[in-house]
Amino acid sequence: MESNTPPQWVQLSRFMALILRHRPEQFGVALDAHGFAHIDDLLEAIRSRPQWARATRDAILEVIQRQDRPRFELKGDYIRALYGHSVPQRIEYTETDPPEYLYHGTTPASLKRITVEGLLPMERQYVHLSATPEDARQVGMRRTAHPVILRIRAREAQAAGARFFQADPRIYLTKRVARQYIEPLADTPDSSTSPPATIEHQK
Repeated sequence: MESNTPPQWVQLSRFMALILRHRPEQFGVALDAHGFAHIDDLLEAIRSRPQWARATRDAILEVIQRQDRPRFELKGDYIRALYGHSVPQRIEYTETDPPEYLYHGTTPASLKRITVEGLLPMERQYVHLSATPEDARQVGMRRTAHPVILRIRAREAQAAGARFFQADPRIYLTKRVARQYIEPLADTPDSSTSPPATIEHQK
């Protein structure tokens, strides 16, 4: 029988995300203003767990090389999680101009709240937006088999004062998206071309 246990590098990736996104202080890791930590500090934190006592720098590099999409960034001897932070310290990114539209995958159960409140970061520092409907669908499917894909009129939101940041070429970040800039796409395989059902605009 095949084991359902994830490969070791996947398990290490999840542990690295826990440290760099959510609990750096608990593991004695200091993040700078942009979320970077010294790779040796991260390695020491990883080795504090018995199962990773023999972890090496090469194991960290393997995680970076094998990830299907960028989750970590290495610059010299410093490493950071690119997005997903819940630490109290605000992680800074370079502001960017967004494309006309961005996308967000969510659960059907969350849609009613979003139509009232807009998109909020909840326990994270930023709202995560995808560059394409397909990417948003993949993100949404982490939480539900039938995600609702939302189209964000990002340029309009920016013109009204929203600020956008780019964590990697496929992920944009913003502090919130007001409901008047959100349109749910039809939940079909060709949703990228389906006409949107517009959420009632809020003055």
